[in-house]
Amino acid sequence: MTGIIFALLSAFFIAVFQVLLRKSNEELKPSISFFFDAVFGLLIWVPLALFMGVNFGLGLQEALMYAVISAILSEAFVFFALSHGELAVTATIVASYPVYTVILSRFINNEVLSPVMLFFVVCAIVGSIWAVSPNRFKPKEMRLRKEIVWPFLAAVAIGFSDTISKGYIDRSGDFSLLFMLGFVQIPVALAYLRLEKHTVKEAIAGTINKLSHYRYALLGGLFNIIGTGFLWLSFSYAPASIASPITGANGALTVILANYILREKLSLQKYLASH
Repeated sequence: MTGIIFALLSAFFIAVFQVLLRKSNEELKPSISFFFDAVFGLLIWVPLALFMGVNFGLGLQEALMYAVISAILSEAFVFFALSHGELAVTATIVASYPVYTVILSRFINNEVLSPVMLFFVVCAIVGSIWAVSPNRFKPKEMRLRKEIVWPFLAAVAIGFSDTISKGYIDRSGDFSLLFMLGFVQIPVALAYLRLEKHTVKEAIAGTINKLSHYRYALLGGLFNIIGTGFLWLSFSYAPASIASPITGANGALTVILANYILREKLSLQKYLASH
């Protein structure tokens, strides 16, 4: 039950992040946005991990390996994928990541769900994908091109990263992975900035100069880090094949929050999917 509560909290905070991002007047460049997310992660995840318990023995070496994989596949790569194409389409595809988590968890972590649990997991996955899908999906938008390939690969990457990370969390029984991830994201963020030909100085100065445009995006990034922290907490108390689909419900929550906060019209499709 504790894992489910943490998963629901994760879905809520990530949904708030997405609403705040929509509310921002402009969006940060993906590498700059990820850099600030990494800073928030360092400030929040490391103290949280220390509070929950970290083994400073040889286990940290293994945690480092999984932290690098997670920072690249389920964090930085997602920012990159979402920046290619229209958000309505890319977010829909990325929202399918619980499908791959459930499938991979069956073969990698040997997680077997009961028929009843499997039914509710499938409902959660289908509902979350339907909720974030555009009201009118044009077939031509789903043609095989980079705007489709990148978010699809990101969804698979999240599923794979979450699955193997859950396996490590079960073996370690502590929060070493979250502790190392807080540190590892910084060099990954710096490398991402370099790939997009930005510097830390330019990123910070540019953000400060346009703070009025970016304040909601930055606040949203903070909520994203909190939500991701709850995701890792949920993995410590529940199977990935259950926790992941619940956290994936953030798409449905985003639709509901956008209706009340941003006054976005709630279509019948999104109403049914979010409920």
